[in-house]
Amino acid sequence: MIFAITTLGCKVNQYESQLLREALAAHGHREQPFGRPGAELSIVNTCTVTHRSDAQARNLLRRALALGGRVVATGCQAKVYGEALRALSPAVEVIPFEDIGPALNIQVPSRITGFCGHSRAFVNIQQGCGNFCTYCIVPHARGVPRSRPWQEIIGEITGLYAAGFREVVLSGINIGLYEGGVAALLEKILKETPMPAVRVSSIEPWTLTDELIRLAAGEPRVCRHLHVPVQSGSDAILSRMGRPYDARHFRSLVEKIKALDPGVSIGTDVLVGFPGEGEDEFGQTRALLEEADISYLHVFPYSPRPGTPAAAWGSTVDSRVAKERVALLRELSRRKREAFIRSRVGSEEDLLVTRAGRNSLRGVTSNYLMVEAEGKARVNDRVRVLLEEPCEGYVRGRHIG
Repeated sequence: MIFAITTLGCKVNQYESQLLREALAAHGHREQPFGRPGAELSIVNTCTVTHRSDAQARNLLRRALALGGRVVATGCQAKVYGEALRALSPAVEVIPFEDIGPALNIQVPSRITGFCGHSRAFVNIQQGCGNFCTYCIVPHARGVPRSRPWQEIIGEITGLYAAGFREVVLSGINIGLYEGGVAALLEKILKETPMPAVRVSSIEPWTLTDELIRLAAGEPRVCRHLHVPVQSGSDAILSRMGRPYDARHFRSLVEKIKALDPGVSIGTDVLVGFPGEGEDEFGQTRALLEEADISYLHVFPYSPRPGTPAAAWGSTVDSRVAKERVALLRELSRRKREAFIRSRVGSEEDLLVTRAGRNSLRGVTSNYLMVEAEGKARVNDRVRVLLEEPCEGYVRGRHIG
């Protein structure tokens, strides 16, 4: 059988698509790119964080239906808004991920052995979230927090190293809830695997510990990069969102990280246009992000999710105003990124090679800078580069070892 998979959303979805890919291949099935005629099975692994991701999933399912063959929707949208997907066509099979093995007559493995199309492999360490932020549907899709056994994680990372990977990204729905702590898990990975670089994906402010900050700032094999979603700089809005911290706490985290190592890259997420966000509240968010020594922002307009408390409050921010605020913060993100790049020119950084030419290479540094450099290397090599010239969105450099 020929199959095709396309994935929307987070690293956990991408990890689960890789599990499916390996399960189908183990049964003798062959993969082809999604959207090409000839697939006997097309799988859309959906996301439902925003109405836009919902629309993207529906469009992908329509494309698959037009090509014929069996069409399956799985992932978060299939879990919580399955009826909307079934309404597209009786031919769409809506199957939550936990049920997909029996439905496809395959055995979904407990670990991955590779990561198709990626130089860095994502490693899922936990599932679920119990915070229930008032705007977020994810806990309904992913359930209560539960952690993967550390021995299984160690085995998976060791296997990925043997397969040629030289960086893994620890991922999850709310990884700071990992039982025993992410810092303790990192210590085990550093001790028991040869993986030369481990990156921590997005981690919530109330779960970011001093021990994890110390590792990110001081342990050479832990990438110097933390992504800490703030969502708002207004304490009133954070309270309405159900976020258990205030703006001062986020500011103190950034200051603590930078005091240990100014070269650590700090990213954040911001949700704009949440119900009740007036000019004062947005101004507080903008001021916090202007002042904080962060490297980039991911900016999202608020999208009501049916079934969440905030969806019942109605939209109190005009869509035109929300778009203007999004544009302002995205421009701030561009300036923050350029300032961080300029601050690193002249420094040496560790880099994972993601593309290699005859005498050139491209890759991502430990502190999350995109670099183009002169020199010889192979894809997946880890090399040392000297950062020499800032460019728009990336840095030119030179391979020095």
